[in-house]
Amino acid sequence: MYLNLPSLSNSNYRADIDGIRAIAVLSVIIFHINKAILPGGFIGVDIFFVISGYLITLHILSDIKSNKFSIFDFYKRRIKRIAPVMLVVIASVIICSLVIQRPEDTKEVAKTSIAALFSLSNIYFWLFQDSSYFAQSSEEIPLLHFWSLGVEEQFYIFWPLTLLFFKKSHKKTSFIISLFVISFISFSLGQYIYASSPSFVYYMLPTRGGELLIGSLTAYLVSKKTILTIPSSILFLLSLTGISLIVASLFYFSENIIFPGLYAIIPTTGTAMLILSGHYGTCWIKRILMHRLLVFIGLISYSAYLWHWPLLSFSRYSLIEINLINGILIFITTLIISTASYYFIEKPTRKYNGSVLKTASYLYLIPTIIISSLSFMMYKSDGMFMHRNQNAYEKISVKPAYKYDYVCQRWEIKDEDIKNKKCIIGNAQTEKEPKVLLWGDSNAAHYIGIIGAFSKNANFTFKNLEHSSCPPVLVESLEFVEIKRIDKCRKSLKKIKNIIYNYDVIIMASAWAEYNARSNRFIPSIFETIETLRKNGKVIIILGTVPYVKGYDRVCKEKSIGIPSIICDGNKKYKLDEEIVAINKILKDYTLDKENVRYFDIVENLCSNGYCSAYTNTGTPLYRDSSHLSLAGSWMIGEEITKNISGVPHQFEQLSR
Repeated sequence: MYLNLPSLSNSNYRADIDGIRAIAVLSVIIFHINKAILPGGFIGVDIFFVISGYLITLHILSDIKSNKFSIFDFYKRRIKRIAPVMLVVIASVIICSLVIQRPEDTKEVAKTSIAALFSLSNIYFWLFQDSSYFAQSSEEIPLLHFWSLGVEEQFYIFWPLTLLFFKKSHKKTSFIISLFVISFISFSLGQYIYASSPSFVYYMLPTRGGELLIGSLTAYLVSKKTILTIPSSILFLLSLTGISLIVASLFYFSENIIFPGLYAIIPTTGTAMLILSGHYGTCWIKRILMHRLLVFIGLISYSAYLWHWPLLSFSRYSLIEINLINGILIFITTLIISTASYYFIEKPTRKYNGSVLKTASYLYLIPTIIISSLSFMMYKSDGMFMHRNQNAYEKISVKPAYKYDYVCQRWEIKDEDIKNKKCIIGNAQTEKEPKVLLWGDSNAAHYIGIIGAFSKNANFTFKNLEHSSCPPVLVESLEFVEIKRIDKCRKSLKKIKNIIYNYDVIIMASAWAEYNARSNRFIPSIFETIETLRKNGKVIIILGTVPYVKGYDRVCKEKSIGIPSIICDGNKKYKLDEEIVAINKILKDYTLDKENVRYFDIVENLCSNGYCSAYTNTGTPLYRDSSHLSLAGSWMIGEEITKNISGVPHQFEQLSR
């Protein structure tokens, strides 16, 4: 049985490019199913950008050369190619959200759907994506992947006009050199500003445009036809180098590198080499890319890209573990839906021969008005419009931590945070600055209730200052911090350094294991910081890592309203993570022979016999996510500890003012 594919003999059709598309979409899907299998699979999007830049530019140049180019026809073809499946996916996501999601999440779907409809997803996620600790996980945002369509569609706005404006320069080498320089500037810009603006670099056209222009440069080389024949050995070397660059990127890149940036040159150049070598001849690599199965996957790649992420997103939202079996099922389901989408939506709409106005109206404008109107009403009603069980959600929703004005956790600590009196907690409230400082990241913030309960009992006050995703260190090198967080982390630490010696006691907490996993320099940096403070006469209290409860979902009960199959088991026990035990032991052992250095954790309060609970005996949740306590839970634990020992742990004695 043969797949129904375009004729491979058609000179205007490049089957090998569909093969490259297949590599791109398979890479992205596998990466999203399990990042460990293909850690650099995210470069599939960049491969798509190169292919798009190549095909669009080649088509425009051909039409300009033959005096047939029409900007209206160009956008008509774009609408027929992009809009129908896009609209169906967005509508499907909205319907699914109304059925199973919480109103809060449905409101977010409403906002992202409007952005997607008007090709503004990348701008929306750059400006408005909530990255707070109580934010919805990015893996549960079903239209997140539309950012890449936003980049492409914004490129389609100005690129045809640019080619028309400079059409007299198309044959000049200087024009190609200019494009090369602009491409390099785009890659360099991403590299340079990543630390300060990682979201801009990831989502926006100025730092992604270089990838599309690499494809455009390849189209120029093909359209100039200055080289008619290339020796087969050179073609093979070009093709082999191209596929090698792509494969190396897939397996050796990871989310921990600066990307896009200069690293993006590697897979995009590899893609350009494959396209270029495939134009001038055939070698065994091209023949593999032209295999009918790969070509077919390439043909459905657009649909597959649009459908795979909502399937994964809603699965994860429904607390379905993406293990081997479920991952394979989602993969197969994606291919089935995409095949149907290709044959019943993509192919028929591409054959539509209406005028530009009718095409724009029927295939884009009218459906967009309907969907955006529905989305707007969903947004204005806070996700309640057409939603089921509206009142049920309101009864069990939890106030997020960032709304507590006494929690001074910021992405960047500033002077106003340091001066903020609301950051002071304890019974003995005075106008004087406390002599105790709670310092660290989010893992310090979730100890506030516990330390707060101790402060009430022992009659001391303390200030809390937490910089998100940034550990409490006084060293210059921050290789253990995520690259995108380093800039704000460094600024926050600079502020802390200016005030830390004003306190007699510094309580330190952090995601110790997480930073330690990134660099073996982390623990020595922590000990170096403690020694610096200790030699300056400070008392240090190290707070151990709270046990992780992997698989715990803080909004499980809210989700179960729309998804009855979800079981929120308040009696479930979570195995004590050996990584937590190990890192806490390192910290505790360090304090044993150090004067004025103490250690405290609450593992014994949450765990027994190697298993931990995320709930109280009455079923009240103690955690807000798998690695952080809720503030309510933190206060309960602190009060329970003081009640059981009729006081405070010895580490916190003598902290009274």
